[in-house]
Amino acid sequence: MNELENLREKIDNIDKEMIALFEKRMDVVCDIAKYKQKNNLPILNQGREDIVISKVKSIIKNNDYTDSAAAFIKESMEISKNLQQKIIHQEKNL
Repeated sequence: MNELENLREKIDNIDKEMIALFEKRMDVVCDIAKYKQKNNLPILNQGREDIVISKVKSIIKNNDYTDSAAAFIKESMEISKNLQQKIIHQEKNL
């Protein structure tokens, strides 16, 4: 195996770990959507999102990745809000 193949294999393994964590995150997002619906709370909580982004920026070890890490988490939150919307919409139509 050449160096590029080795590096790609590392990426593949990291992707597997990230997908497992993504699934765990989405499971919790589903629970949050149900809680928000039950308690008549809005999907968007801008204050919470701002805190999450600040935390990410404070814990990132390589400052060269700060903006990318923030963008990654912002996109994850966008995906989460879309899933919450879908769950709440489905529950209302049952």
